[in-house]
Amino acid sequence: MFRQFVSLTLLVSLVALSSSGILMIVLGSFEFQLQMHPVHKIFGVLLTLSGAYHLYYNFSAIRKYLSKRKMMLFAMVMTFLMITLYAVGMAKPIDKEKVQQIEKILSTMES
Repeated sequence: MFRQFVSLTLLVSLVALSSSGILMIVLGSFEFQLQMHPVHKIFGVLLTLSGAYHLYYNFSAIRKYLSKRKMMLFAMVMTFLMITLYAVGMAKPIDKEKVQQIEKILSTMES
């Protein structure tokens, strides 16, 4: 029964996170991003937790997938892409004053 809750939480979190993320990109409205931020953040945490349980329950299958050369290469390419995008995002210069203003607004909205 617990696995069913984990699977459904993973599914709903994936839909919520992906749809809110896509809408943030498509609409491009900062106001909408501020409105969706709490939803996006909460379902991000739920996706992470349910994903961790999913990995735990399916670890033997995942290990079997990674034993195949093509799948291991695919996983390595995806991991490299993720690390590269993190590095590019973190290296981007940002105005500290604007960040503090945005954080103030977000904390006000979340409370």
